[in-house]
Parts: sequence; C-alpha cells; structure tokens
Amino acid sequence: MSDTARQPEAADRLSPVVKSLFAGQIPEDTVFPYPEVDPSERETVTAFLDSFRSYAKDHIDSQRIEKERRIPPEVIRGLGELGIFGMTIPESHGGYGFSASAYCRVTEEIGRTDASLSILVGGHQSIGLKGLLLYGTEEQKKRWLPALATGEMIAAFALTEPEAGSDAAAIRSTATFDEKTNEFVLNGSKHWISNGGIADFFTVFAKDVRLPASDEHRRVTAFVVTTDLGGVKPGPEERKLGLKGSSTVPIELENVRVPASHVLGERGQGFKIAVEILNTGRTSLAAGCLGGSKVMLREAARHATQRKQFRTPIAEFEMVRAKFARMVVSTYALESMVYLTAGLIDRGLADYSLEGACCKIFGTETVWRNINDALQIAGGNGFMEEYPYERALRDSRVNMIFEGTNEILRVLVALSGMKDVGEGLREVGRALKAPLSSLGILSDYAARKIRGVVAPGKLTRIAPALAAEGEMVGRYTRALGGAAETLLRKYGKDVIAKEYQQDRLANVAIDLYASLAVLSRASAAAAVIGAKKATEEIRLAKAFVQAAKYRMVGHLKEMDKNRDATQTAISETAYTSLGYDFDYWS
Repeated sequence: MSDTARQPEAADRLSPVVKSLFAGQIPEDTVFPYPEVDPSERETVTAFLDSFRSYAKDHIDSQRIEKERRIPPEVIRGLGELGIFGMTIPESHGGYGFSASAYCRVTEEIGRTDASLSILVGGHQSIGLKGLLLYGTEEQKKRWLPALATGEMIAAFALTEPEAGSDAAAIRSTATFDEKTNEFVLNGSKHWISNGGIADFFTVFAKDVRLPASDEHRRVTAFVVTTDLGGVKPGPEERKLGLKGSSTVPIELENVRVPASHVLGERGQGFKIAVEILNTGRTSLAAGCLGGSKVMLREAARHATQRKQFRTPIAEFEMVRAKFARMVVSTYALESMVYLTAGLIDRGLADYSLEGACCKIFGTETVWRNINDALQIAGGNGFMEEYPYERALRDSRVNMIFEGTNEILRVLVALSGMKDVGEGLREVGRALKAPLSSLGILSDYAARKIRGVVAPGKLTRIAPALAAEGEMVGRYTRALGGAAETLLRKYGKDVIAKEYQQDRLANVAIDLYASLAVLSRASAAAAVIGAKKATEEIRLAKAFVQAAKYRMVGHLKEMDKNRDATQTAISETAYTSLGYDFDYWS
C-alpha cells in the first residue's frame, strides 16, 4: 500500500457484516460512516485515470479487438508503460501500491472502456499474481513482482480443469516431489485459463501426491510456474460467445520441473490459497460490472431522449421510465456495495469473503439486467453489431460464471453465514447439559437474543430522513437471523443439502447488505452536504430498500410455505426424458 493509502484499523474493531446479519445483528460501527476517499490518493488516482483515458482514446479500438480476437501487443506494452499491470503491487517492488478502493475505481474505468481489457488486467492482477502478493516470500516477490508490475510478464490463474470447476478437491493435475533434485514434476491439464495464451507466469494448483493428508483438499499445493521452465503448452484459443479479445486457452503441463522454491505458502495449503485469491478478486469484478452498467445507462439515455415515437420522445413513456428507474437504483446500490466493501478491506477487515461474494453476485446480475434493459430501449438498433449493446450482452454473460458461479457463491454465503449460528447453538446445547457451570454462556446467549428480538435495534447513525428504511433493515435482519436458526434446528448438518433454502437466505442477505450500503452512503452524503442537497441520493436509497423489502418478504415467507417439492418433481421429468416430454402433437 502506498503512503497515501489509508492505514488499516485494528482487526478487532471491525466485524464481518454479512456473517453478523445471519446472527440477526447489524455491526453499525463497521458499516457507518461510509468510507471516505483519502484526498491525496484521490489526486493520485485522478491523474492515473486521466492518463488511462487519454491512452484509451488514441489506442484502444474495441471493434478491432473484437474482430481480430486479440488485444494488440503494442496496446499491452502501452498499458504496461502506464503502470496498469502494477496497480496493486507495492511501490517497493515497482508498482503503485493502490488501496483496494483505488484499484476498484480504475477497474471500473477499464470496465467502461473494453470488457476484454478488463479480463486481461483482472486475470493478471486480481487473481493471476494475487497468490504471490498474499503468500509469497520476500525472495519470491523480489524475483517476480517487478516484471509483473511493468507487464514484462503477464500472469494467469490456473485452477480450473475439465473435471474440476468449482470443486477444487477434484483436481487431477499432479505434482510429484523429487527429493534428489528438490523439484516437483507437474503433469496435467488446465481448462479455460484467462490470459493463458500470452502469460509467462502462472499460479498453478496441483495435487501433491506424496504429501500425507487426511483429505484431498489438504493435498493441493500452489506453485509459481513460469514458461521458461519448459513443458507449459498453451492450446488453441477458445471460440467464445463474448470477450473475444481476451486470451482463453487450455494449458497442458508435461513433466514441468518446478523448483521447490516456487511453492507458494506451505505444501498442502493450495486449496486455502485458491479460495483466498478468489475472495479478493470478486469485489474488483463487481467494480468492472459497475463500469459496464454506467456505460449502458449513458447509451440508453442518449437514445431515449432523442428517439421519438408518436411524436414523443420514448423517454417520456412510463414503461421506459420504469426501466431507467430500475437501472439507476441498481447501479447506485452496486456502487455503494463495491466501495463499502473496498473501504472495509482498506480499513483492515480480516474476513470479507461474504461481502465480496455479495458484490460479485449482485454486480454480475445487475449489469446483465441493465444491458438487457438498455438493449430493449434501443429497439432494433440494440440487435445490430454497429451499436454497443449486443457486444456488451455477450461480453457480460460469463460474469455470472467467472470466479465461482453465482449458484456456488449463494451456497457459500448461506452456509458460511450460518456457520457461526450453528456453532452458537452447539455451544448453548452443551451448556444446557450443565447449566449451573455454564451461566456465562447462557447469559451471553440470552443477552444476544434480547438485543436482537426485544430491543428495536434502531440504527443510531443513519440520516433522519432514512429512519423508516433503517428500521425496516433492522426488522428483516432479525428475521434473517431467526430463519437461519430455525433452519439449523430443523435440519442440523443436513442443511448442506437444502439448496432451495440456502438460495433464499443468500438472497435476503445480499439485499440486506446492499440496503446497508445505500443507507450508509446516503447518510454520509446528507451529513456532508445537508439533507436538502442530498435529496436525490436519499430518494435512491429509499427506493432500493423499499424494493428490497418485497423481495425479502417473499423469500422469508417461502422458508415455510413453498413449492420446493413441486419443483423437484417437475425437474425430474426433464431428467428422465432428457428434455421436454409433453409435446402437444406427439
């Protein structure tokens, strides 16, 4: 982190927000006040953005990138000279040392410019070299970070395999340790590797076959694999629906001899390292989606205010207005979530895995809906290649698959969120067997329940104009906590298989986190410029929370009364017939 970036707070002063929501609590001191941008860092980032915009205007041609299915090498060199590839690398190793907030701001700008460019930069920096930053030794960092900062080396993240997508324990690539040479011999295949065709530096995960372990997760080891070692063979470029300018290839590892000094972290820590890398990358992915949403709003507004039907600008029609309202509110919520999360990272929040997951889920689904709405507003033009909408639609679709599918991430949010609730219930259960010797545990549990259920739990740092929305968020936070506890009591460890319910809990948690983000941000605006001048932001915050209320009510009601059995039965008809078995004319 550069000298201009905010210094982290003591870890014990911050509580994970989403996990707290599952316990029916709001960590107000963590969420409020909304993060402020350090003036000196703002100045640095503004100058950086100005340089990038100037370069992009003269050198980045998205249509050419799409047509040629690559980012020209001279563009990659130019980005390296700007310092784009070293934003998160410390100044001591040749980078800029940007904070998480600054990095997200630049990522947002790149997302506005070209989606394939976002994958190049994100694949390099958010995940490709992140393991080196997080777990590398000082010697490893000195060896590789300077070249990675300038773009002399491009990084890639090699986890996914044909038989191992979200299930890292299913990795089949092997690493066999040779004691005589103090090397590992890597063999296997990696699949869908972003930057794979142009990378010189790979973070590779393989099964450390000679490492004793109690389960397969503890046998995965992370390695730095550079192409100069030999045996790293990229396959042909994939033919993709979108992001055609980004390099995506399979990688074959054929007897790659990797020195033991290339191991990241400890042997057997690879699964943990992979998870942590992906956790850190999800917030910046959401920032890229934010940039895309803003572009679509701009293009749609230009068209709607100029295009006339029945002698009236289509912007005047209420169905079009409804689309714009939805787009603006969701974009405001996404921006609030991204920079709240990035601010928490900069303040030193130790575990932000669920906050990042919420940003990724909300961001990728928001930009998809916003692009779809913008395309619809454009009418026939939206379907034509000469306009930006169809490419944006194709480019954005994979976001809901990247870095953990949104389905897997909802499972992560729900099960991780319930983990502490389950631990608390077990602790209370044990205490009840010996109540006189466990009064401390029981009184603490009772106090938490009283605070969460009996006390109104009003937010004390919220703008007065948002008091009603604050009370609403408090009410549904308590409802989420109650629903999570009820589910755990009902199913115990079998809750792992209850994905219908996990989906509902995760959706409520995402809406609550987004609601807190907009309330914190709008309250900060009211405090700084006054409630009257902050009227528009307050209106957006109110609109989001009120819409979220109806979604949350629906999900929470369905925890008890739902159509889960019907959905299971109907899905079975598709499995048994391998499709649709009700043809009218058959």
